[in-house]
Amino acid sequence: MEIMKKFSIVISIFILTMSLSAQSADAVTDILNAEKITMGQACYLSAVFQGFASDDTSFEDSMLALVGQGQLSEITEPSEPATIARLSEIYAKMFDVKGGLFFRLSGGSPRYAFKHLKAKGLIPQNTDPSKVLSGREAMSLFTKVSMRYGEPQFTDEL
Repeated sequence: MEIMKKFSIVISIFILTMSLSAQSADAVTDILNAEKITMGQACYLSAVFQGFASDDTSFEDSMLALVGQGQLSEITEPSEPATIARLSEIYAKMFDVKGGLFFRLSGGSPRYAFKHLKAKGLIPQNTDPSKVLSGREAMSLFTKVSMRYGEPQFTDEL
């Protein structure tokens, strides 16, 4: 069973990588190979995938695009490691996750986005919200959220 799980994650990452083919191959490769994903990298994936930014957009501009769309609560340094709570915020807003009462009342805060995805079984119960994921782990979480909540909210803007 564990082999099937790993195989499905590898296939999902491959499919995700193919769906991100419009993005710079170097940027996606760098993200996949990152030991710790940064906020800039996470925002780049989200902004370009949703059409809020072009594939040659900087990480900082990607963050600004997500803030402008209401999908990121605060700007940090693009080089800052992205915690799983911040990734949860980005993914939950990207896929328009409704979440629980506190998630909605907080405007989709990282804390309640993390708690919601954890409650739905997309994040292991013993995971610390301050954990920083590798690029592959971040893509795996992206795939899980995508499979659970469907397509992200695309825009025609660029």
